[in-house]
Amino acid sequence: MSLLNLTNDGLPNVLAMLHAAVLRAGKPVAREDLLEAVAPASVVDDGGEMAHQTLRTWTELGLFRQEGNAITVDERPVDSKIAGLELMRFTRRVACKRALAEENNTDLWAVKSARAADLTRSLAWMLAQDVYRASFSEFEAQEAQQIADPERLLMRNSTRRNGLQYWAPFLGFSRHPHAAIDPTVAVRDALPDILDLDQGMPAADFVAQLAWLLPVLDGGRYQREVLAAVDPNALAPRNPGQLSTALSRALLNLRASGDIVMAQKSDTGSAVMLTGTQGARHDLTFQWISRPAVGQSR
Repeated sequence: MSLLNLTNDGLPNVLAMLHAAVLRAGKPVAREDLLEAVAPASVVDDGGEMAHQTLRTWTELGLFRQEGNAITVDERPVDSKIAGLELMRFTRRVACKRALAEENNTDLWAVKSARAADLTRSLAWMLAQDVYRASFSEFEAQEAQQIADPERLLMRNSTRRNGLQYWAPFLGFSRHPHAAIDPTVAVRDALPDILDLDQGMPAADFVAQLAWLLPVLDGGRYQREVLAAVDPNALAPRNPGQLSTALSRALLNLRASGDIVMAQKSDTGSAVMLTGTQGARHDLTFQWISRPAVGQSR
């Protein structure tokens, strides 16, 4: 199994339909009924092969659980009636959690039977790049310049890069139409697990907790492991406290939307410094991040 191999292991939109169908049922669903609901044999020429493959992959990753011949899930939304964008958001969050789970990335450099590792290591490398100069179309050339060890190459070919272009936006780490590197959605999804409304914390602690939840971001264990294989002359290390352009972009977007407030508080310890198009932004240094109450975002 290799998540970036779309042909063999499934598509994000099919995953969303399968997951929604199980959630709507509210109870275990017979495997054949689930597949028929998502890919009816009467209208799908390939017999629903992609639905079969997607279900198999995400059952192995633990998003679905099979009980005899029935499919169910362990994690359900508190509100069983959510639909539309809220349902998609819930699916994205649980899929991201399973993709980044330690048990699905035991060998980050696995070539065969990689489970989620090929996606995870590629996300970790992508999110360490300069978002203002990196391009999906050039990823293979860029990784070849930065990683000399052929056993440590990430996507390896255009097939894997195409897979990343599907899964990165679905999980909230990039955006269309130009597939710009942007983890704003993934960071926004993680906010409730870090901060309650009208609560704040030192910015360095916020970044550390974010790295625990999304370990492909700054300071996360997966990004640290990937960067250890990168030539520092090809991708300069960040200074202590300096955030990547990817995480900087996300925090600025979330500040602009009112989801977070970033403030300067000299008595709260270590600061974080954002990075822009020309490098470190000393004018964008913050010691405190809070999540404002509804209606008090400015």
